[in-house]
Amino acid sequence: MWSSICRQLWNQRRATAWIWVELMVVIVLLWYAIDLIFNYEGAAMQPKGYDTACVFELKVETKPLEMLSDDDNRQAGEDFDYLYHQIKSYPGVEAVGSYYGTVPYSEQKMYEGYCAHTDSAHVVNCYIRYATPDYFQVFPLQPMAGSIEPERWRASEYPMPALMSAQLADSLFHTTPTDALGRTCFNPYWLGSKNPVTNYRLMAVLPPHKTDDYQRYEPFIYLPTSTPRPLWWHNIVLRVHPDRVAGFAERFRADMQQAFDRGIFYLASIRSYSDMKEAYDIEQGTVNYLNTAYSVILFFVFNIFLGILGTFWLRIRKRRSEIALRMSLGCSRRGVMAYYQTEGLLLLLTAAVPALLICFNIRLADLTVHTLMDDTACRFIFCFVATLLLLALVIAVSIWFPARKAMQIEPAEALHDE
Repeated sequence: MWSSICRQLWNQRRATAWIWVELMVVIVLLWYAIDLIFNYEGAAMQPKGYDTACVFELKVETKPLEMLSDDDNRQAGEDFDYLYHQIKSYPGVEAVGSYYGTVPYSEQKMYEGYCAHTDSAHVVNCYIRYATPDYFQVFPLQPMAGSIEPERWRASEYPMPALMSAQLADSLFHTTPTDALGRTCFNPYWLGSKNPVTNYRLMAVLPPHKTDDYQRYEPFIYLPTSTPRPLWWHNIVLRVHPDRVAGFAERFRADMQQAFDRGIFYLASIRSYSDMKEAYDIEQGTVNYLNTAYSVILFFVFNIFLGILGTFWLRIRKRRSEIALRMSLGCSRRGVMAYYQTEGLLLLLTAAVPALLICFNIRLADLTVHTLMDDTACRFIFCFVATLLLLALVIAVSIWFPARKAMQIEPAEALHDE
């Protein structure tokens, strides 16, 4: 069958040449569109390095100075401990922790620079997050190497324990995560301070980290807070049971608003990380940009579908007598359908060869969008194969319907009309 199809395509080369050129151009354009989508959606599907599902962030603020008394100030520590206990005991709360520094889905970011003791001239800048031991109950991080020991997670430990993302550990020590364990580094910007910390010891290497879904992985470090107990100006995080997530923020605010009006404190806000992500994406213009880009791509793909559909529909309609002749010579309907489907697939594959060369040169010329995802060979292959599969599906639909309609006509009638 393949040899017969090849001979027929060659004999009809003038009639099929424009279809072949159309397919080649469409492959290149559709590949570029799919590659653009992969740049954003591929980045969004990458894990952030920590699970924010079912996690809420709570902020406690202080009342205006004119409303405070000396007794309130003296009782502030005890009052906050009481409020922290109230949060822990609230129904549906599984764990509570606190941190400060870089906050996900916000512009509140903190940077530091670190050097390995073996190479003090090489400074690596990174995001930093200071966390209490309870933080790791809310975010049960899964290290790539080493382990998190909450009982040793304190600033008084020497060397001070540190957790690093894989990017930071690799940039500092230039070795595997396992070999990097136990190595030390220091912060060169703190050396001039009154009480400089000159020794941080790597306790565990964490998976790659990022603070936003539409962002590349960045070097990241965790350090203990100055005190193991949470303070009121920390970011308080709560992990809630999945069955209690729906409407949790509203219930918590309604139930605890009065309880938080204690001494100098009041409840400022409580938001889930999913709400923070949605608000941040809107604020950064990510939603509008992606909606516009995807609308244009969808319109383009729809036009491709109509163009390919019309081309192959018309091609099969013109060959009704050929279909009738094949059926009159004893070819089954399934065999006729397989013949024309194979012919369409062969046209697509032959057009894919020059299209592949064009796409490869576009990639070499650095004309693709790879702001969030590296332009790797795997990405190129995946997007090109996805393009061919999508077009193969469109061609199959374009051939199936008119061929099926043609095969329902009696062969003698079709030949007589011709």
